[in-house]
Amino acid sequence: MIAEGASYEERLRNYQLATELLKRKLRTSYVSQLIKSISLSEIRDMHRAIHQGESPRSGLLPAIEAIPQVRESMLYLSLFASLYRQASQADIKTEMDVPAIIFAWDFFCGTFPNHIRERRPYGKVRPANFSEAWVVAQALKIGLADLHYCRGCHGDTLVIYHSKFPPSCQICVLDSLHKRQRVPERDLTQKLSLQGLGNCT
Repeated sequence: MIAEGASYEERLRNYQLATELLKRKLRTSYVSQLIKSISLSEIRDMHRAIHQGESPRSGLLPAIEAIPQVRESMLYLSLFASLYRQASQADIKTEMDVPAIIFAWDFFCGTFPNHIRERRPYGKVRPANFSEAWVVAQALKIGLADLHYCRGCHGDTLVIYHSKFPPSCQICVLDSLHKRQRVPERDLTQKLSLQGLGNCT
């Protein structure tokens, strides 16, 4: 949180930070929570100025446990969380590193440019927007989520407590499910080969 009683230089930096956050369409309530030296009404005016008159989005803020609706989303969320941790020079379990969030989000957007969504319907790629990315970082700080190292796939996996998915590596779960799906196909191929039908031309 950035306090109200700031010097001119600090206020200038705050406006620059607010501009960077609003350019990425972070929900104005999050910007206001972070930067107390700028009023919420002014933050909303800044949003309209940056986005050619478009009003800030209203409605419920995203909840971390509701973001992943399909298991595949956990792969992308784990990737973003891993990027964020690697970019941060702080302890992301005790504080939010705003420059690292911005860096990780920009990299994530560059990797999946056609899957970013400000509004529903969302696809499998989550976080779908910068506000969801913010919520992931926030959840890591307050203990609603954690980033674990998986000894099975040797990668980082995001665990979101109280979500619909159990606190285990969903990457390994997906891999196991895909392997099970391929087994019946192999069994069918073997049966056809035994019957002399596998190499028909």
